[in-house]
Amino acid sequence: MSQAIPPRAVIQEAYDAFNRRDFEAFIALHDEEVELFDLAEAPDQRVFRGHAGVRTWIAKLQEAWGEGFVRFEPQSIVEGDGAVVVDTRAKAVGGGSGVPIEMTFHTVLRFRDQKAVWVNSFIDRAEALDAAGLSE
Repeated sequence: MSQAIPPRAVIQEAYDAFNRRDFEAFIALHDEEVELFDLAEAPDQRVFRGHAGVRTWIAKLQEAWGEGFVRFEPQSIVEGDGAVVVDTRAKAVGGGSGVPIEMTFHTVLRFRDQKAVWVNSFIDRAEALDAAGLSE
């Protein structure tokens, strides 16, 4: 089973698909057995499994953010052995408050056959690098 990291353009396409709300294209870039972890700091933090789990995660975001639904903008990609760390800027508008929110987090993606099979995000970049088997 290949652990090869897909080209950066494919990783960027996943972000682009998400941001244009083409969720089926976004999901297709994930392995059918993907494990996607909420940020540890997220309310009701949990693990989402498989394509159905990714759909549930998207629905959770839509419910939380409503019309101000979040955008994810990759700032940089650091490649390791079978994993990448994507420094990501999130932008949203609070659904009830209308308050704009921006934050940076660091997503670790592991791959199988060039599809994401493990996705976990961290507020602390050093933790993300460690989870990816990398160092600063």
